[in-house]
Amino acid sequence: MNFEASLQRDAQGRLFIPPTQRPDGSWRPVKYVKEGYIPQDEQDAYRSKGKKWAEGATAIPGFAGPTKTEERLTNADIAAANKPKLSKNQKKRAKKKEAKKEDEFVIEEITTGISEQVTISEESAKSNSTGDVEKKRKALLKKIRAIDELQSKVDSGAVIPDKDQQAKLAKRSELEKQLKEL
Repeated sequence: MNFEASLQRDAQGRLFIPPTQRPDGSWRPVKYVKEGYIPQDEQDAYRSKGKKWAEGATAIPGFAGPTKTEERLTNADIAAANKPKLSKNQKKRAKKKEAKKEDEFVIEEITTGISEQVTISEESAKSNSTGDVEKKRKALLKKIRAIDELQSKVDSGAVIPDKDQQAKLAKRSELEKQLKEL
C-alpha cells in the first residue's frame, strides 16, 4: 500500500494521517505530519559509513582469497599469539614487581663495588628530590596566597575570622620559614 496515497489534507491545508481502527476495535487518533513525512517502519535502516564502505568494497583483482587450510593456520596462529589480557590491577602488580627487581639489581651492583651504578642512583635521587622540593615550594606558596587573601578580607571587614581562620593566619610565619628552608 502506498503511504503517500493515505495522507489527506484538512480545511487549512495541513497534512494528516486519517484515523484507523485497531484490531481490538479502538480507533487511532488523527496524526498531523509535515511535508515529506515517511513513517518509521518504511524508512531504511541506518548503516554506518564503515558498513557502507565494506558493502561497496571490491575484492583485490587476481586474488581469490585464502584457502580453508590457510584460514585454519592463520586462526590458530592468531589464537596462539593472543595472550590473556591483564586487568588494571594485574598490570600495576606486574610493574611493581619489575621495579622491585630493578631495585634489587641496583643494590647488587652497588654491593659488588661498581661506582657507575652509585653515581647514576645518586643523580636520579637528586632529580627526584628537586622535583619534590619544587612541589613543596608550590604548595607552600599556594597556602601563603590563601592566607593573604583571607587577611585582606579580614582587613576590609568583609569577614570576621573564626577559630580555624585565626589559626590559619597565625601559621603564615611558619610557612614562610619552611619556604626559606627550601
